[in-house]
Amino acid sequence: MDPIDDIKLKKRLIKAYQHNPEIDINPAWQQNMMRKIRGIGPLKQDLPTILSFQQLVWKMAPALCILLVILITGMFSMDLSFESLISDFFINAPVAVIYNGIFWG
Repeated sequence: MDPIDDIKLKKRLIKAYQHNPEIDINPAWQQNMMRKIRGIGPLKQDLPTILSFQQLVWKMAPALCILLVILITGMFSMDLSFESLISDFFINAPVAVIYNGIFWG
């Protein structure tokens, strides 16, 4: 099969378009066709998930809300004074302080 010559093809398409008579289109037909086109919906975009910010946010929202609730309950169960928090972190073992403060108040 020979490769398509774009220039010749373009000239033939222009000539075919220019020599066709105008066709009367029924408004009902046009309305039905537009309804079918709208029914198809938008074309699927092949973007990677990391680039589609909206999809990424909605997929991560439930996990972030659960994490936020855990952090807030942990902060309310711990002593909220700044001095005691700093002294607990530097004097005691930080992992034990965080674990005990969040889960056992």
